[in-house]
Amino acid sequence: MFVPRSLKIKRNSNEDIKSCLAKKIKPEAEDCHLEQDRGVPCDALAPKEPATPDRASNELVPFPRPAHQVVEGSQVAPEQNEDSPPFEEPVKSFSKTQRWPEPGEPVCVVCGRYGEYICDQTDEDVCSLECKAKHLLQVKEKKEKLNLCCPQNAGSEPESPLTTFYVYKEHPFISNLQEDQIENLKQQLGISVQGQEVTRPIIDFEHCDFPEALNHNLKKSGYEVPTPIQMQMIPVGLLGRDILASADTGSGKTAAFLLPVIIQALPESKTPSALILTPTRELAIQIEKQAKELMSGLPCMRTVLLVGGLPLPPQLYRLRQRVKVIIATPGRLLDIVKQNAVELSGIKIVVVDEADTMLKMGFQQQVLDILENIPNDSSIEQLASQLLHNPVRIVSGEKEPSMSSVRQIILWVEDPAKKKKLFEILNDKKLFKPPVLVFVGCKLGADLLSEAVQKITGLNSTSIHSEKSQIERKNILKGLLEGEYEVVVSTGVLGRGLDLISVRLVVNFDMPSSMDEYVHQIGRVGRLGQTGTAITFINNSSKRLFWDIAKRVKPTGSILPPQLLNSPYLHDQKRKEQQKDKRTQNDLVTGANLMDIIKKHDKSNSQK
Repeated sequence: MFVPRSLKIKRNSNEDIKSCLAKKIKPEAEDCHLEQDRGVPCDALAPKEPATPDRASNELVPFPRPAHQVVEGSQVAPEQNEDSPPFEEPVKSFSKTQRWPEPGEPVCVVCGRYGEYICDQTDEDVCSLECKAKHLLQVKEKKEKLNLCCPQNAGSEPESPLTTFYVYKEHPFISNLQEDQIENLKQQLGISVQGQEVTRPIIDFEHCDFPEALNHNLKKSGYEVPTPIQMQMIPVGLLGRDILASADTGSGKTAAFLLPVIIQALPESKTPSALILTPTRELAIQIEKQAKELMSGLPCMRTVLLVGGLPLPPQLYRLRQRVKVIIATPGRLLDIVKQNAVELSGIKIVVVDEADTMLKMGFQQQVLDILENIPNDSSIEQLASQLLHNPVRIVSGEKEPSMSSVRQIILWVEDPAKKKKLFEILNDKKLFKPPVLVFVGCKLGADLLSEAVQKITGLNSTSIHSEKSQIERKNILKGLLEGEYEVVVSTGVLGRGLDLISVRLVVNFDMPSSMDEYVHQIGRVGRLGQTGTAITFINNSSKRLFWDIAKRVKPTGSILPPQLLNSPYLHDQKRKEQQKDKRTQNDLVTGANLMDIIKKHDKSNSQK
């Protein structure tokens, strides 16, 4: 039995169509309503219904809708193709008849083709009856193998995360620690916490008492020990507290918010129940991939990717399959909300990832418009004040990280000489470690520079920017990770969030417009404990950042160019900052200057 990804049915008042549909849907609908009265989820019942002589076991079964969605059938009708047949398309029998997926579409867990259907027994994406049979056989063999390895578990029923509502309880080991030990632990981990009654950090994932399937997925994904941001953020998120978190790039923030999302969405019967907003398509695709890895084997845990640049109909079809977690960019989700094609009243947890980027890209109002559809719920602080209630603020690592895993080199290069200098770096055996990521300031510059690199050096080079289609960007990103390209020239589209583990050398051909962007771009190397080199070209076109560059790079031991150190712009910026700091210090009342302030006050009063 299959759950179809899309139901090709016209919803109109034609009596013939209604009577035809009634023959197929009515028995299931009646069963569904009966079981709903007993408090049993409809989707859990589909696999249990035996095949009857008048309906083959491989026939498509319409996925039961929750009650609040049945009423809205008329609103969904305009989005469907008016030329589509009134009946469902037959299930594809063989994988070879299925097409290959577009970027962001579900993928068959067996053969990698378009996962058009959802297996009713495992909630995994499959493309055909053939792959469903193979998938169930693989699951059966895996269970038998596990039973052979662990005979004591052979007769026991598998743990069902839906049977009991998860409540986070502090592990006895953590509870028994003294307060000074906890503070010392936070200090050693570089964790700073602000808020009322903040729970203690965990030290091991076992302290969370996750379902066994989730613990298995964590180990399978390479998460042996939580990172500092995960140690503090996970227990706070599991308690349902609002969080404003900040951590260094590559610190494991994604898993830190995904685990509370999964646990809070798991027992919910109303769908969707969790929302993750990201500023870019690439980041959304990466988060969904990681979410699927962690959700594997958990019942009824399905995701949908709602991003621009991809066809809308497949995303709408996926939405109707009772997905638990929405991963979206603000623009696409807002369009779908305005079409009344999604109901957000059941959302229990919201994540706004890369909030600072959201603000810079002008998404603040769109985010607020989306959250207006979720009940009870200029700068990041201003955005947080509008969205969060009694939040816990967690900072992991230094607010101004030194990026110790990245060797930073600053070169003074005038604009006409930049290409020549880049070619020298690419021909230097000591510096050149492919793949190399080169950041430029504009889309045209990316295309032209990529062509020049290929022509002059003979290296396999390409460019990536927002004007390229999603399919092109996906293929380029895949080629970068797999070593197909030796040089990739990019605008800021690859500057944030993405784990480009294979990259060892970054060249900032054009100095970014802010130090925040600089940190994120050089952070594409040095991911997950790796080391790398970041080379930045500067000249007077980036003069307003001279003092900020010097402050950040000088403590790392890198030698700064004399043109930068002797620049009047740098000394002027340094002087203004010192004056500002002096004024701030004078405004502070401390034990050392309290008497001086009183004397000045008395003197001014006597003169009056």
